Formats: sequence, structure tokens, C-alpha cells
Amino acid sequence: MKNKVINAAVCDVRNATEESFAGFDSITVNAGILITEARAKELMNKYPVTLNVSTVIEVPEGQNITVKSINGKCEIGPDADGKDVFLTVNGELTITNGSLEAVKSYYRIMVNGKILMPKSYRGQISNVTANGKTEYYPDGAFILKGDTEIDDIFVMRAACPLYYCSGNLFFLDTNLNTKKLIEKDVRFTGKKIVVSASLLEKLVSLFDEETELIRVPDGTKRVDGDLDLKMKTVKRYGTKLFVSGDVSIHDAEALDALEYLYAEGDVSVDKSLEEVFEEKIKSVYEDLKIIDPEVGYFSDRPMVKVGKSVLQKYPGGVRVEDCAKVTLAEELTPDEITEKLHIGDCALVICSQEQEEAVNMIVEDVAMIRVSGQDKDEDGSDRMLVNIKGRLFDKIRDTQVINAAEYKM
Repeated sequence: MKNKVINAAVCDVRNATEESFAGFDSITVNAGILITEARAKELMNKYPVTLNVSTVIEVPEGQNITVKSINGKCEIGPDADGKDVFLTVNGELTITNGSLEAVKSYYRIMVNGKILMPKSYRGQISNVTANGKTEYYPDGAFILKGDTEIDDIFVMRAACPLYYCSGNLFFLDTNLNTKKLIEKDVRFTGKKIVVSASLLEKLVSLFDEETELIRVPDGTKRVDGDLDLKMKTVKRYGTKLFVSGDVSIHDAEALDALEYLYAEGDVSVDKSLEEVFEEKIKSVYEDLKIIDPEVGYFSDRPMVKVGKSVLQKYPGGVRVEDCAKVTLAEELTPDEITEKLHIGDCALVICSQEQEEAVNMIVEDVAMIRVSGQDKDEDGSDRMLVNIKGRLFDKIRDTQVINAAEYKM
């Protein structure tokens, strides 16, 4: 038996011939997009072809369409020429002002991610589809990419009447030349504007009414990404922080120095510091997680083995989450399992027959519980696993596998 497996973001079968399919007992196409035409469809129907695709694009026979794929950020401007181009973007597509006709010139555009376009284009572009979010900005606005902090250099260079920020827009410098900014009569809009308290009244007239405004104490500094709070963090940024991610707090000295915290993600705090954090620190966050040092946490691992030594190390018990394979040592008693162990969101749990009932009581969202020792040969080997591996090896040996971003047959 000879098999063929194609794994591709885009698979183009328009130029496929009889030779492309002949000689294979099975052909499997796993693709995000399949590009075909009538002749190729008829050809595939004659052979054992299995299609696992998200989108099928059938191009008119004889039309010379060029496939162009971009991973990451892509921008279409007024001068773009998309004639006979099928554009796929895995990331973010920005359509700039005045680019409506340029976008319409493309045969088709598919975006796996985010699209950013002028508000007036809503409902006017039929050749663009997105598996993700479409965000609209005011027509004529200058787009500020990502998170942007306004400083005096920006004020000196500002020349557009309207600025749009697709991320967070920060006004944190209390010495900002607000008078100059107001004289230039510029406006700002976006999803979220973070502004120091003493600047808000001076600048509020420059902000779009639909934009979410967040007032933070004077002296607040922004930190990009996740943060593990340490004294060196406080020394670098100060005692008032705006963090665009998750925050972990284990350092009592750093917590004692902290005055204000705004976290766009979750905050994890050691149990011993919980009272200080909640009573002393003015904070905003998505979710608060209290970390108990007496509880063991194991997560995001391919394999975990839990034995008596692990349970003894953590008097408060052990939690195992988001792991592929969890093996319980046979020495664990059913009582120890029910009293001190929790397993959640794992693919496979292996236990003894004596432990099986207890395991069923403490698991949550586990795909499979397997009893060790079952399906074994006399020599103790795992017959089921051997058979599976044997069949898998035979199949791989006779299979042609193609992995590509874009594949043409």
C-alpha cells in the first residue's frame, strides 16, 4: 500500500494530472485552503482522495490566478495591484485610507487573523473574508501601530488631524507639552486610552467619546508583557505600574514598595502576601489567583509521574493540569489519591486497577483513564502499544508526507 499525505496552508491542485494521483492507494489533503477548478475536481473524483480543508476556492477554468501568501503583517495601500492575485494572510491585514479600489482589484483575499480597515469600507468589499476579527478605524485617520506612548517628540512631529491606535494609547508623561498639542488641534481615537490623572482634564476634549478612558495615578509607568514583580522592577519603573499582561507576585519587599497596579491579565499572589496585596495595593486586574506554597502545581508538560514523595512534599496536595500523560505510582493508595490529588484537562491518566475508582472521582476533563497491566503479553510488554506502533511504522514506511506552507500538484 502506498499513501500520500499533504499538509499545507494552501494546496493548489489546478495543474494536477493523472500522474499526480496514479500509483497511490490513498491521498489525504490537510489544508486551510484548497484551490481547484472543474477539470481538477473531476480528476480527484476518480481517485481515493480525502480532503480535510477549511475553504475550497474554485477558479474559473483557464484563468491565470497567482497565489500569494504572507505570514505576519500585511498592508494594502492605494497603489497595490491585485489583478489575478489570490492573497492569503496569516496574521494581520491593514487596509489604508483610499485603498478601496486597490482591494477590489484582488481576485480574492483571505485572512486568518485580524483585518483593520476604514469604517466607510464596511459592507463594500465582497472579495475579502476573515477567520478572525475585523476592526474599523475612522476614515482619514493616521494609524498608530500597536501600543503607543505620546511624548514631546510626538507632539513636535504631529501633523495629522486624527490619530487612531489599534492597541493602547498612553499619555503618562505629566510634563507633556499639552498646550502645544491642543494648539495643533489633533484628535485621538482607539480602543483604550490610558492617561495620567493630572492630564485628563486638559486633554479629554482631544479624545473620541467612544474610546475607553482609563485614569491612572501620576507617575504610572507601563510595562510590556508579563511581569514577575521584583525589587529591580520597582527600581526601574517605580511604584505605580500598568502591565500589559499577567503579573506574578512572590517578593514581599517588592510588594511592600508597590502603590498601584493595573494588569490587563491575571495577577498571581503568594498566599502569605494575599492580605497585604488586597488591603494595601490599589489594583485592577482580570482575575486574582492565590498561590499556596503547600500545594504542588504541574501544568503544560508532556509527561508527569506522581508518587508518594511528590505528595509528601506538598502537604496541601497536588494539582496536575494541561498535561498529555499522567502516570500514578502503584504505591499511592486510593485514599491518598482522593484526599491529595486533582487532575484536570489532561489527555491520558495511567493508574492501577486498585486506583481506578479513586481516579475517576478526582479527574475533570480527562480524555482517557487507562489501567496499567491490561492488554499485556506474558513477558509483561504492552501488546496494544506494540501493535499500534507496528501498524504505525508500516503505514509511515509506505507513506509519502509533504509539509509545506504552499503546495502545488
